[in-house]
Amino acid sequence: MADAATAHPVGMALRRSIGTATATATSAGLAFAAIDYLGVVSVLAYAPAATAIPAIFIGGVIVLLVSGIFSELNGLYPSAAGIRLYLGRTVGDRTALAVTFTYMTTVVLVIAADAFLIGAAVRHVLREPAVLAYVWIAVLLGLATGANLRGVRLAGWVQTVVTYTVLGGTAVLSVVAIFHVGGAFRHPFDLFGKGGFSSIQAVAFALFLYAAFEWVTTTAEEARTPPVITRALFIAPVLIWLASSLFALGLAHLVPFSHLHGSAYPQLLLGQAALGTVGELWMLALTVLTALNTFNGGFLVASRFIYAAAREGNLPRPFARLNLQAVPWLAVTSLALVSAAVAAVVFATGQWLLLVAVGATIEAGIYALGSLCVVVLRRRETRERPFRLIAGKPLAVFGIVLFSVLFIATGFSDPKNAHHLSVAPISVIVVLASLSTAYVLIVVPRLRAAAAARAATARPRRRPPRPATEAEGPPPPSIRPPSDVPR
Repeated sequence: MADAATAHPVGMALRRSIGTATATATSAGLAFAAIDYLGVVSVLAYAPAATAIPAIFIGGVIVLLVSGIFSELNGLYPSAAGIRLYLGRTVGDRTALAVTFTYMTTVVLVIAADAFLIGAAVRHVLREPAVLAYVWIAVLLGLATGANLRGVRLAGWVQTVVTYTVLGGTAVLSVVAIFHVGGAFRHPFDLFGKGGFSSIQAVAFALFLYAAFEWVTTTAEEARTPPVITRALFIAPVLIWLASSLFALGLAHLVPFSHLHGSAYPQLLLGQAALGTVGELWMLALTVLTALNTFNGGFLVASRFIYAAAREGNLPRPFARLNLQAVPWLAVTSLALVSAAVAAVVFATGQWLLLVAVGATIEAGIYALGSLCVVVLRRRETRERPFRLIAGKPLAVFGIVLFSVLFIATGFSDPKNAHHLSVAPISVIVVLASLSTAYVLIVVPRLRAAAAARAATARPRRRPPRPATEAEGPPPPSIRPPSDVPR
């Protein structure tokens, strides 16, 4: 906050400091949060035990299609506001704004759910009261905020170290669990063992394991070269697939599902079953690290979108101001405060499973819209693309159908009971979309009008010569030296 007082004007540019390793860590770190451990359990609810592995694999293959779609779109619009730009060209400016503001809530929901799960894990191991657990969350939010405010280099370094530590640590302990003597895989590979609709829901929740990985595209203006974002979009899902698959196998081998269902810390149960207290502390440390992983990455990407939206006049102008480290400081601090508030609500209500379903539904909807953008922009945008998805149109049409089905499947799923349907997830999304639409229709026109007025005031005007009055007489002749006189 010290830099806030000396913030630079809106015109100052972001700095191109992000390489492939950092971009990949940002992409994978946003997706592989503490909530991913719960996401694996959600997959297990619809695809029992080892059957979850094909579901996670199918989800990973589908996500590679998403990687291609967003790589092409990001190549067309390599901007922090890219998603609003290509959606605007496809479905119109107002609809695009309403969708992107709804979509942005995914990051806050993931951060809030992650905060609750980390607090629950700390309480379980250290036997601390809920208030003290929330203090831990506030401290971690503060650390992530401080790292972001010090510049993209420091935030990127933190993201790189923490993400690879979490992914590697989870994979190693999962391998230990898989080879633990005394466990047994309790189900064969039978993805359709609980019915076709359950298999669709299993794949939908498997997609949630990768949710928000595509948000790395908002850092396009800070990537060293354009291919950096494309490489990150294809590498990150592979890392997430490896870690999630090994974790699912470890759970299937050692922990009965009856112990996992309803638990907010399955990773601690796996650590305890594999290595006793050492394993439990191991997974607790990784869980705490996911906080920095998710909070830091979430602030990094979402603040850039907020910055771009304010730069275009769609959010209040102060959100577009950068501090001395070229960071949109107000966007970062506002995200931290909102995330802390939503996390407090989750702590009070315990509705973290609902956030999983809402996040999965929003992601499926965005992937469907992204596929639609590829189809439409292949016709409207004829300029050369830095990345072009092979068989783009047929694959995009397939994506529209597939992700629309997954949107419906997750939107009406009951996160607490795999055998029931619920309107709760889709209802939350309708409320969020309604609020976003109201903001776009009521507030955005006023912001744009104010921006236009400021621009008109700042524009220099050439005043016409004032006609002379009789008292003043004619204007004096201009004094020009003769052409033969040296100046």
